[in-house]
Amino acid sequence: MSADLDALRQRVVEAATSGKSLGQVFKEMGITPDNPAVVQEIMAQAGIDPAAMFPDGQVDMASFVNNMTKDLSPEMKKQLAQLIEGMAGEINNGRPLPPDIQEFLKSWQKS
Repeated sequence: MSADLDALRQRVVEAATSGKSLGQVFKEMGITPDNPAVVQEIMAQAGIDPAAMFPDGQVDMASFVNNMTKDLSPEMKKQLAQLIEGMAGEINNGRPLPPDIQEFLKSWQKS
């Protein structure tokens, strides 16, 4: 499935006004853990180049995300953690998130 960043933006806005979950929107657009090509295509359309961001390859994603979100309030982090967990449950077909991601999201909910 081909991804379109503008279509994704439109669908997210529609979901927000209709009460539809973001997880369902992602599934409908093919954005699932078993389809990384769609995410890569959307990132490219947004001008995000993971190779440029992480030239050495693997990084400590928790530290990276913490650095990028350091100015968010604890309440915003809680809300984001809940949103991520909800979407992951929908698009991951009920499979649990990896333990390190679960711990990371728990830390945000304790903030």
